Amino acid sequence: MLPTVLAVLLVTVMAAVSELAGEREVLFPEIAAIAAGALVSPKLAWHTDDLRLFVSICLGSVIGLLVVLLPIPLYLQMPLAFLIASVMLALSGTTFAPMISSVVLPVMLGTRSVIYPVSAITLTAAVILLKKTMVHFGLRGRTGAAPLPLPDSRAISDLMIRWLEGSIVIAAAVLSGFRLAAAPPLLVAFTEFRRSPPKPRRAVMICVFIAVCAAAGSASRYIAIQLGAYSFIAAAAAVAAVFMLMRITGVYTPPAAALCILAFLIPESDLAAYPLLVTVGCAVFMGIAVIHGYIGDRH
Repeated sequence: MLPTVLAVLLVTVMAAVSELAGEREVLFPEIAAIAAGALVSPKLAWHTDDLRLFVSICLGSVIGLLVVLLPIPLYLQMPLAFLIASVMLALSGTTFAPMISSVVLPVMLGTRSVIYPVSAITLTAAVILLKKTMVHFGLRGRTGAAPLPLPDSRAISDLMIRWLEGSIVIAAAVLSGFRLAAAPPLLVAFTEFRRSPPKPRRAVMICVFIAVCAAAGSASRYIAIQLGAYSFIAAAAAVAAVFMLMRITGVYTPPAAALCILAFLIPESDLAAYPLLVTVGCAVFMGIAVIHGYIGDRH
């Protein structure tokens, strides 16, 4: 339980600093996903090592800020950020898909503050330090992975098809006024499951799991607002519930934890619709992944 407790404490400190300092950019939802994959999960959820994981977030968070500065509409900014992040992932020699969210999140939110990359980099370093400490004391096994080979022509073709599919969903979500249906953690999940498509029954289970986690974050924040309580306490309770649900069910889906915390960053007016939008977006992205899996099985 110690890794889970430490992961909850890290998210709680982040949320508390953000709320008490009045700096929303401190809140980096993807740290909940990174903590889930690096601390809560029985083994590291991605093929990567600590250095490349850290560098990915460093570069991604800075590049995301730069994309925000481009004088183009959001329905073009987000696909561009998704493309850049997808290329970064392909060239990183890893499967560390959360780097995608670090690029796209500031774009979706229109973040221009340098506090965002500082927070993302600091929190990621904290996760790595906690993991290394537990390895040192024998509480977790050592992790490390040789770089994956650079993408070949087939992988590049698949990347572009995946990007086009994701961009169509992003543009539709933004232009319809429901951009949260293409929230960055959903793009992370889409990337991961397009690479290894689940069977239909497992896809439904994952969508339900993600919907429950998004609803937990939204409901916890709403209750805190109604009671006049600190939101960071609600965030701590919500992420603790999500991490425990992962341990109980064995469904270690890191983007679900990020979607839980993202509920504390969106406008209050979006809280009621947030779980539904996440569910719809997840169903669309997962449906695309399942179709690709079916086509692959047929061939």
